[in-house]
Amino acid sequence: MSAKEIGEITLLATVTDHAEGILTPALYRIRVDRVLRSTVDDPESFADRIVHLRSYLGAYTGAFRAGDPIHVVGRLVHLSQGTEDTFGVELTPWTASRSYLADLAPSTAVHNTGMASRP
Repeated sequence: MSAKEIGEITLLATVTDHAEGILTPALYRIRVDRVLRSTVDDPESFADRIVHLRSYLGAYTGAFRAGDPIHVVGRLVHLSQGTEDTFGVELTPWTASRSYLADLAPSTAVHNTGMASRP
């Protein structure tokens, strides 16, 4: 899978597949729930095509499971592999200007009580 950096992004997402999360680099499939910040114009226009979280940081190997809500700060990359053409977020140690991270985020699911809670 080749990647070309196009900017930086902060988002809330849900992990949809963690099968390759135990490898290095860890690769998770995600669904973007909300873009919080981005250095590229109009990130919402392609947010549904941001489907990967790839981490070269060992701390994220095996860190997430399908269904986990996550908060991610990372490099926005255009990914190509064969006929698949998508976007992803990369967490990499090879930057001196910024720290990239991913962490569990509180769920935004609202139950009939009207209060947000984590499943």
